[in-house]
Parts: sequence; structure tokens; C-alpha cells
Amino acid sequence: MPARGAYEERVQARIHSLYESVEHHETHLQSTESTSLESHLEALRELKQKRSHLDGLLKDLKEAGEQGWQNVRDVIDPAIEDLKHAVEHARDRLHSEK
Repeated sequence: MPARGAYEERVQARIHSLYESVEHHETHLQSTESTSLESHLEALRELKQKRSHLDGLLKDLKEAGEQGWQNVRDVIDPAIEDLKHAVEHARDRLHSEK
């Protein structure tokens, strides 16, 4: 089981990478004339909602005590995976229209 500091650094790096992907998707969407723009905007709203949820979990992690941070960890890891899959799905849908 990783130490708290190492875990927080790893989580921050993973989330930062996913957040960059969300921003890239948004920028790409704004510059694209997609035939299914509404569908892509809905996917972007979902990504932002998942991102907001993760932001709250990160705050909980920082505020958690020595024992409590592991409980937060059990929620953060699946939330990161959920955002990762949503980013991949949105990216695949956007690129399939090219």
C-alpha cells in the first residue's frame, strides 16, 4: 500500500493528464463543425461533472486524517477510472466523425 504522499502525487498526475484531455476535447469541439454537436456538448457536460466530482474528492483527500485518507482513496480510484473511460469515449466519438 503506497504512502499517502506518494499516492497523492500519483493521483494528481493522473488527474492532471485527464483534465488536459477534457480541455483538449473542449477546444477541439469548439473548432469543429460537427453534425452531432449536441451529443458532443452533452458528453462534454458529463466530463465536466465527473471532473467536478473528482475535485471534491481531492479536497476530501487533502482534508482527511491519517486514517481517513485510505477511505477517500477507495472512492477516488474508481472515480479516476470513470473519468478516464468517459474521456476515451468522448475522444473516440469525436475522432470517428473525421
